[in-house]
Amino acid sequence: MEALLFLNNKLMSVYMLILFIALWQAAPALGWVNPVFIPAFSTVLRGAVEMKAGTLLLHIGTSLWRIVTGMLFCMALALPFGFILGGALPKTATALRALMNFLAQIPPYILYAVVVIAAGPGETAIAFVIVWSAFWPVLFTVIEGVKEIDPRLIRCAKAMNAHTVQIFFKVVFPAAFPNLMRGLRQGLTLGFIMLIGAESMGAKSGIGFLIHNAQVMGHISRIYLGALLSAVLGFLLNFATGRIEKKLVVRKEEENEKAPA
Repeated sequence: MEALLFLNNKLMSVYMLILFIALWQAAPALGWVNPVFIPAFSTVLRGAVEMKAGTLLLHIGTSLWRIVTGMLFCMALALPFGFILGGALPKTATALRALMNFLAQIPPYILYAVVVIAAGPGETAIAFVIVWSAFWPVLFTVIEGVKEIDPRLIRCAKAMNAHTVQIFFKVVFPAAFPNLMRGLRQGLTLGFIMLIGAESMGAKSGIGFLIHNAQVMGHISRIYLGALLSAVLGFLLNFATGRIEKKLVVRKEEENEKAPA
């Protein structure tokens, strides 16, 4: 009985998804919606089957490659700035806070148009949208994570003659790590949403391009297919990063507990 209750709790969030798909499938057949504009779930899947597997995988793989490389660029920029501003230059971070908040509110699509004019449509403009979207949440969360570190830990490490590199890797990085992972997840979510939009405006492949091309050609079911693919891929990316975050944070906490006082 306890096993069934445990399984039921685990599947609780899946029930609504199953209900949603069932209603999506039934609504056109029951005449609740116009099947021309809202095709049944099975019709969307049939459209995916009718597409060449290589073409479908190309669009998925291209979007996945763009979001992964974009996030790597974002991390290469945001993490050093976040640790420097939060730790070595906290007063500078405070002085720049209003400016950074202002810049973070600029919609990436506006800057996307500027990059397209300067560099032309293509991978550069798409990468810029991803990096700009993800950069700010990563930067802000890392700065806050570093600022929240108990200064007594830093003083204690210095008292034991630890040099700067040791203090960073033994104290600062582990303490800021939960904030860092939270920022990466937020940045990934925003970056992926902006990726789909950018692909629909200036790409020749990818899920966003698939949606835009289907709209131009009047393939309604493929528009829903593109939306479904973006939802599934976004969910999988978020799930994967969530699992990585959970395992790494738990491991860090276990290491801290085992560390000698």
